[in-house]
Amino acid sequence: MTVDDRGRPQAVDDARTALEQGGFFRERSTDAYSLTVLTNTGCNLGCGYCFQNVGTVDETDYRPDRIPLVRLDSRVIAATLEFTAKMMRDAGASKLKVLLFGGEPLLSGEACIELLSRARAFGMTSAAMVSNGTLLTPEIAERLVNAGLNGTQITFDGDQATHDRIRITRTGGGTFDQILGNVAAVAASVDMRWQFRVNVSHRNSFSVPRLLDQLAERIEPAKAGVDIALIDDVGIGYDNRLEFDDTLARMHISWYQHALELGFSVRPPRAGFWCDFCSPKAGRRGTVVNADGTLYSCWETVGKPGLEVGDVWQGYLASEIIEPRWHSCDYATAAHGTPQQSRDFHDTIDAALLDELSARGALSGRERRPPERTSMPYDAGPTGP
Repeated sequence: MTVDDRGRPQAVDDARTALEQGGFFRERSTDAYSLTVLTNTGCNLGCGYCFQNVGTVDETDYRPDRIPLVRLDSRVIAATLEFTAKMMRDAGASKLKVLLFGGEPLLSGEACIELLSRARAFGMTSAAMVSNGTLLTPEIAERLVNAGLNGTQITFDGDQATHDRIRITRTGGGTFDQILGNVAAVAASVDMRWQFRVNVSHRNSFSVPRLLDQLAERIEPAKAGVDIALIDDVGIGYDNRLEFDDTLARMHISWYQHALELGFSVRPPRAGFWCDFCSPKAGRRGTVVNADGTLYSCWETVGKPGLEVGDVWQGYLASEIIEPRWHSCDYATAAHGTPQQSRDFHDTIDAALLDELSARGALSGRERRPPERTSMPYDAGPTGP
């Protein structure tokens, strides 16, 4: 009903007017600048699929080789914030959004706190952290929140038994109880928003519904969002046999349906791809800084030889040097199907999710249940090996 009578991708007048009124075509605000800082490139876990591994990992190897180890210190923090202030002036931005990244950022917990505390003087309005959760305690969380942290993303790799075979310590131990226990303890004492990322492959897809149940048993779903994504091979030989097809799309839809029914939030799909860090070049909207002050186009390229694009003391390199080194998200990932299969897969999920969120009033900010049903019009296909 929203395309012309020949089925061409041209919106009819009423649809275009509605999209315009809803801000669909409006350019994103440039008032905020995004800063990602890796506070420590080391990690206390040995996940075989990590994009910071530097080679193929045997499933019995708990200590994969990683990118070079660097730790953030006060000197680099000062230089990073001064550099960011200049980039913000050039971009005409007055607000700063900070992301703490790693490795595991809490291996340098004091540096995380120092960075956030000092960033406030540079216009920081929000801050988030991507952490594996193993080192998170109510004490460190309270200090981070007091310094300006708003939310934390924690990754899970299936239900307890499945997760403990995939997301392991560098001595081979499981981490599910430790991570979820830490999150529950922090959630009970500190006001913080949670984002649970679920990484999926043929090794754990069958366990996603049970994982969501286990999360909901320990964490108040109203305080958390859920994001589900396929694990990609980033050139290190990690196989994921799931492919973009109708069966996997139905599984994805059923997982999001279950998350919503449990009370978790799910982000609405967005039109097109945009990343503040790597979509515009040379730091025009955001910048990624390694713990030693080196600049990269994307956190997926940090520590990779030959992909440095500058540093916080001298700024970005000349455009002719940057051009061949500049990569965007998922630049080295193996495909899960043809480009058309990828489009069909994501369109199917996006359409069903938008319908469900609209029926629940989640797109307009009003909470309401669908009039006659509480589930999406899709059933999950067969799951798991």
